[in-house]
Amino acid sequence: MKKVIFISLALILAFAPMNLDARKVKFKNGDVYDGEWKSKAPNGMGVMIYANGEIYSGYWVNGIKEGLGTMTFLNGDEYLGNWKDNKLCGEGKMTFANKDYYEGLWENNLQHGEGKMDYADGSTYEGGWAAGKYEGSGKRVYPNKDEYEGSWEAGLQQGEGTMLYATGASYKGYWDKGLPSGDGEMKYANGDIYTGKWQGGKRFGVGEMYNKALDRYLQGIWNDSELSGTGAIRFVKDGFDLLALQGEWVGGDSFMTAFALSGKTFVGTVYPFSGNGETGPMLDAGRVEWNNGTLADGKWKENITLANCVYTDMVNGKARYTLDGRSFDGDIKDGKENNGSLTVSIPAKFSFSGELRGGEPYGIYVGDFKACPFLGFDLSAWDEVQGADLGRIEGSSALSGVFKKDSFTFRGLLKNGIPDGETYMEIAKADSVSINSFWKEGKLVSGKGVMDAIPFTLTASEDSNAVQVDFETGERCAFIYSDPMTILGDIKAKLDEQRAIRERLAAEMMAASQQPAEPVQAPVSEPAPAPVAEPAPAPVAAE
Repeated sequence: MKKVIFISLALILAFAPMNLDARKVKFKNGDVYDGEWKSKAPNGMGVMIYANGEIYSGYWVNGIKEGLGTMTFLNGDEYLGNWKDNKLCGEGKMTFANKDYYEGLWENNLQHGEGKMDYADGSTYEGGWAAGKYEGSGKRVYPNKDEYEGSWEAGLQQGEGTMLYATGASYKGYWDKGLPSGDGEMKYANGDIYTGKWQGGKRFGVGEMYNKALDRYLQGIWNDSELSGTGAIRFVKDGFDLLALQGEWVGGDSFMTAFALSGKTFVGTVYPFSGNGETGPMLDAGRVEWNNGTLADGKWKENITLANCVYTDMVNGKARYTLDGRSFDGDIKDGKENNGSLTVSIPAKFSFSGELRGGEPYGIYVGDFKACPFLGFDLSAWDEVQGADLGRIEGSSALSGVFKKDSFTFRGLLKNGIPDGETYMEIAKADSVSINSFWKEGKLVSGKGVMDAIPFTLTASEDSNAVQVDFETGERCAFIYSDPMTILGDIKAKLDEQRAIRERLAAEMMAASQQPAEPVQAPVSEPAPAPVAEPAPAPVAAE
């Protein structure tokens, strides 16, 4: 490096005036000067080798670097250019120790004015400088190949400028302290475009985003890059608007609006980043009203749009509709009718008029109960089930009506197939029997009946299925029933059994009373039997 400096010095000396003394001086601090001298100080062209190893070669005025000169600094930086008052000032070139290279104007040892910096990492800056920092108009190419061209202040983008990002995105607009702020347009690499207000590098204020993938415009007030407040959604296709929604943004991913589509009107919140202009965005929660008066209001299933929704797509809320003979007005829970009024009319089959409580029907049912869609227990065991005005459904497993099989008739409430509440049972035969009784979940509580025109009373046990029957005639029987529907047969069978026993005993007593008495004779002593002589044993032959 010293060789380069001395060559530069030689070139400078060739054009230097010759009326100055040339001398070599070593100062007390160790600095060594070799060059022109005047008035006891370096004047003109000379070389100063400083005690710390730095070297200056160039012009001097009264011991001060002034004019053209070169300098090798202790940190390895090398400068060639103009000096003033011992400082870099005017045009000059600096090769920094880290291989950065600057060529341009200087002032007070700092880049000031127009200049270009080539950085060792391949990045560049060309434009205005002030006190060593970017200032005014300039272009910066960053290491990652981002490019900014525009206004600078104190080393940061400030004012109007354009950034071309290496990712393919670009921003054109205003900057503040190195970040997009104010009005600007960002074109993203995926084709999205935002035009509007910025603050601190984020979308902030009134603006519009064009979403290329969804082909729609989202307008509103942005806060920390999320939409809020009053806004709009425009669905487009091939550059033409298909559907425009006005409303208010809720939480950035929901939009409260009202619009009509496919014979339906919706008021509520939708998911703005879903659906399209032909079917509408997907519904979140709100009220849909059909032109025919059908209504559903509440939370909707996922992936449901206004054009495609039906009232059964509601998860929780309220609904009112009439369709295919079915009318409902009430609450929806977990996607099912829960509480409310319900009427169903299927010609030549059945009808129901009543309400739903917790999803179970309560009301009058007329028609074929064996095909009843509301009941959860089997009615096929009955030969005949009569409803008319007596048919009342009280839950999905409870039915009030008249049930017949052979000569047996039951009238009352069956719950899960067993009696519950006030009931009437009858076996209609020559020896008929019937009872009016009260049951609780298939267990007899009390009752009164008639058997062969004889009244009787039923007394039940509180802790078992034991029952006692007391007839007005004084007859009584007791037994334990196993099936509530066979209790009439049990009464008749038990009474018939007892009557049979009584009749048998009575017959035996009657037969005994009608038989004549036999005379009693004195005992006759019998003669003793004559002794029987035993035969003598046969002789045994000698051997």
